[in-house]
Order: sequence, then C-alpha cells, then structure tokens
Amino acid sequence: ERPPHLSLQAVAALIDYIQSLGAAGYGVFAALMITLQVVPIAAAFVLTVSAGAIFGAAKGTAVVLTCSTVSATISFFISRSVGRQFVLDMAKDSPQFRAIDDAFGSASFGTSLTLITLLRLSPVLPFAWANYIFGLSPVPWTAFTLGTFAGCLPAVAGYVSAGQLGAEIAVNGAESNPIVLGLGVAATLGAITFAGKIADSALKDMDIDLMERS
Repeated sequence: ERPPHLSLQAVAALIDYIQSLGAAGYGVFAALMITLQVVPIAAAFVLTVSAGAIFGAAKGTAVVLTCSTVSATISFFISRSVGRQFVLDMAKDSPQFRAIDDAFGSASFGTSLTLITLLRLSPVLPFAWANYIFGLSPVPWTAFTLGTFAGCLPAVAGYVSAGQLGAEIAVNGAESNPIVLGLGVAATLGAITFAGKIADSALKDMDIDLMERS
C-alpha cells in the first residue's frame, strides 16, 4: 500500500535533489516548470511553492516569474500558430473565451496591457489554460507578456514566500512556531485573495464579467 505522505516525500526529495545540483539546479527547475505549465499539469503550483524552499523568496520569485512568463509566451504562440484550430475547437463554447475575445477586439495597447494584468490577478482563469485562450484573441504579444509578468508578480511572490517560510519552520522546528507559520500562510492567502477581488471588481467596471457569461 502506498504511504499516505508519498506526495510530500516526493516533493521533499525533489527539493533536495535540485538543491544538490548547485547552479545547475536553476536550469533543471526551469525546464521542469516550463514543461508542466505548457502541457499543462497542476503540479506546476507545487513547484511554485517549492521554489521558496529551494532558492529563497527573492531568487525563487525571480525564477518562477521568469519561467511563468516564458511558458505563457510558448503557449500563446502555440495557440496563435500551429495549435490554433485545436485550441479554438476546445474554447469556442467557453464563456470566458467569448468575453476575452470581445474585450480585446477593439482595445488599444494600453487597454490590452491593463486587461491582461487584471486578468492575471483574477483567480477565475487558470494560468495555463488562459495562455492558450489569450493566444486566440487579438491581444498584442508585447502587452500579453508585460501584463503576464506584472499580473503574476503578487501571487508568485506570495506563494514562493510561503514556501520559504514553511521550509524555515520545518528546519527550525515547526512545533515551536505554529502561530508564525499559520499567520504567514494566512497573510499570504489573504493578500492574494484581496488582490484577486480588486481585479475582478476592476474588470466588471470595464464590463468584463467572466463569471456571468453564458
């Protein structure tokens, strides 16, 4: 029978392995994360949090943000070129796709940049799936890339910092600092949720409601 904490053991083993690689660990982590986000696979979120334990908050945020922007760009161009018909067939009945396509139809560069940033802050659209949807829209690539970088920064920084905090508590003794860990995680989730609500409100003010389209 599989041990109940096998997944946690696997994550811990991965963290130890990447740390043991030294500078090469950055390349291994980047290749793994970009692949998981392009495929896409939900495990990429685990890597986001793990980056804090592997590289620390500052370096981890930089690595994850760079990987996320690169993977988003790859998915964007796949959707806009060789995989366009396949993605279009999957997304054509999606209310989110119709809302996004309408929003970018006549948007200026500045408006497109603002929309991408807000949509990245909003929790409604899954990151990997959204990259392909954006590729079907007329949004300029530059606005997409800059908006992705800016919009993903708060959540990435929060999750990576939480990962670093969790690692520090584990090393120093979680039993002696449960309140610190709890407050840190709560503050991170609260800040991300708050940013998402602000983004959703701003999108609704621009007549873009991803939840109510049908």
